Amino acid sequence: MTDENFKKIICNRIKTLRKEHNLKLEQLAYQSGISKGGLSEIERSMKEPRVFTILRICSGLGITMKEFFDFQEINDFTDSL
Repeated sequence: MTDENFKKIICNRIKTLRKEHNLKLEQLAYQSGISKGGLSEIERSMKEPRVFTILRICSGLGITMKEFFDFQEINDFTDSL
């Protein structure tokens, strides 16, 4: 596994959670205080979000960081390290 794989896992997680919460890109961007363009770049794995950005996205989704990182794909990634 590489850093690039990790970035894709995190970026896909953001997009998946946004869709699970039935939010449009614009809505999550507004609720997170992140630009729509920046969030779009993150979701397309063009830009890796920093921890503070993930925290803001979690806030916009109404979830904790623990909930954000509690999914099988990230567990598989960390187990492979």
